[in-house]
Formats: sequence, structure tokens, C-alpha cells
Amino acid sequence: MSNILTKVSEIHYTICPVGNTSYIAANKGWLKEGLNKLDVEPVRLQTLEQPLWKSHFDYQNPLLFREGGNIPPIWAKSNGAEVVLIGLTLLEQKQYLLARADSPLESPEQLEKYKIGIPSHPSALIDFHKASAEHGFEIALAARGLAGYSGSFVELIAEGDFVSSSPEKKRELGSREVEALDSGEVDVIYVKGTKVQRLLDTGKYKVIFEISSNPGHLLPVNNEYPNVLTVSRLLAEDHPEIVVAYLKQLLLAAEWAKTHRSEVLDLFAEQTYGTPGQVAASHSFDFHKRLAPGFSGQGLLALEGQKRFLYDHGYITEDFDLAGWADDRFLKAALSEIEREQQYGGE
Repeated sequence: MSNILTKVSEIHYTICPVGNTSYIAANKGWLKEGLNKLDVEPVRLQTLEQPLWKSHFDYQNPLLFREGGNIPPIWAKSNGAEVVLIGLTLLEQKQYLLARADSPLESPEQLEKYKIGIPSHPSALIDFHKASAEHGFEIALAARGLAGYSGSFVELIAEGDFVSSSPEKKRELGSREVEALDSGEVDVIYVKGTKVQRLLDTGKYKVIFEISSNPGHLLPVNNEYPNVLTVSRLLAEDHPEIVVAYLKQLLLAAEWAKTHRSEVLDLFAEQTYGTPGQVAASHSFDFHKRLAPGFSGQGLLALEGQKRFLYDHGYITEDFDLAGWADDRFLKAALSEIEREQQYGGE
């Protein structure tokens, strides 16, 4: 594969609306500043022609960086995509099972008598939204000793393939479940992140279980926990200096975030289609201090748990070695460059 990408003048990046340092670095102009030193221009994938957008999921783009949900890259890797895992971020966010405020449902132990809403997107390359809901209910039920529960799951068919979604459509992700909950078609749904607080702020819903704070589960795994950073293998092998430069800007953005909580709240509100208050309510108070990508044992364990869930439930058909997928060389090199520059006062 070496030397296929002999000259790279631009890279493409894509960022899920989940809150991460890629968004900070891109928004503040630091990504452009760092890569321009290598005569490389960072181009957001969604500014290119729409047929190219699907590489956000299938990774058929030799110039691609992606930071966001872990289900699409696991699926792509399982399907043979040439993608390298170069970092993980553990950013816990609120995950709830929600019912209508007037519902008699109070806890997961009662679910046998109620209808559980599971979204389904038949047109999607990989239905990460459905997988997230199924995994969320599985974790909640297992935490209460109800593993193997086979109650009344209602499939809620929704439109969209996640590829061509406008910002408005992305903001509405999950609206099918909410409509079903409102109408009584189902009695409980799984919701996470900023959207949770948007719903709770209406006063129309109540929490029957909070996954993210229950001590009975091992890890609060979902599509964004851990948040994953990946890159095309071609780009990583032929131009590792570009990968290091990209990571370096994300690490610097994470360091900046530690002392700029208010600005991070504003940026993440913009990124996740909420308000600063909703972002604050759906994350721990010091979340802004833990945004740097890394390779913690807990992060790898959580990702392995997600991979196992996807395999066991048929979302992926080929298993693979997670340790072999993760490559920490670029992260170590970026950290070394930052340390060297701080030690000697610049480049």
C-alpha cells in the first residue's frame, strides 16, 4: 500500500454531533492552522458532493478522518474497510429510559407489562440508532437482574439513511420514538445525550431508569461511549505526519477546553442541537476536562463490549481483534511533539 498517496494536498474530516475535540479544533480554526503547516487543507466531508457523504459510514475514502460514534467504524472494520483506530474518548452522558409523565410505569422491573419502543431505519447502511436503543435496554435490564428479558418490543419504522440528513433532520433523530410514546403506541423509549434534557424540559416525560448513574452495570456503553477517532489506513501508512498533526490539534483543543467550560458548553450546544444548559445537564460538571483522545483500559473494554454486542445481535458478521485495530503510535508522537514544543518554547 505504501506510496499510493504520494501527494496529499487536502484531507477530509467528518464529525458526529456528539461533542468532541474535533469540533472544537475545526470550529476554532486550529485544525486548519496545524495542517496548513504541512501544505494540507482540511475539508469537511459534508461540503463535498453528497454521494461522497456515505464514507462517514463505510470509510471508502482514503483521505478520511472521523470522530464520533463507535458503531459505524466497528461495522465498517468488520466489513473489511481499511480504517485505523487512533484514539478513544470516554465522555459519559445521561442515558435514560423515558415514559410519559402520566404513566404508571416506574421501573424496569415492570416492563413486562409495557411496550418498549425500538427505532428501525431499514434504509441505513448501519442502523446505529436501533443498535443504541437495543443496547441501552439490555444494559438497563441486566442491571436489574433481568438479563434475557423477552418482553414486548415494538419496532418503530423511521425514514432516513443518516447519510443525506440535513442539520434539521439530525436534530429530529429520535422523533419517531417520541411520537410513538406521545400517542401511546409504546410506553417507554431509550434516549441519551442533549436530547434527553430537551425532552425533560417539556415536563411531558419522566425517567424510569438512568443507565449512566446505576452501579449495577459494568459500563454505560452506547454509540458515543466511547467516542472514537479513526483514519484511513492509506493515509496513516503513507502520511503519518498528517495523522500526527491532526491529533496534535485535538490534544491542544482538549487542553484549552479544561479552562474554558463556558465556551465548550456553547460549542457543544451548537454541535448537538441543544442549549448550553441542556449540554450541562446531560454531562458531568467537569466533562470539559476529559476530552482528550487516548487509549485507556476502560475505553478499550467499553469498545470491546460494544463490538461483542453488535456481533451477538447480528449487526456485524465478522469479529476482529480490537487490540490489533488500535494503533497508539500517532497519539504518542503527537504528545511527544507537544511536550517538546512546550519544553523548548515553540517549534
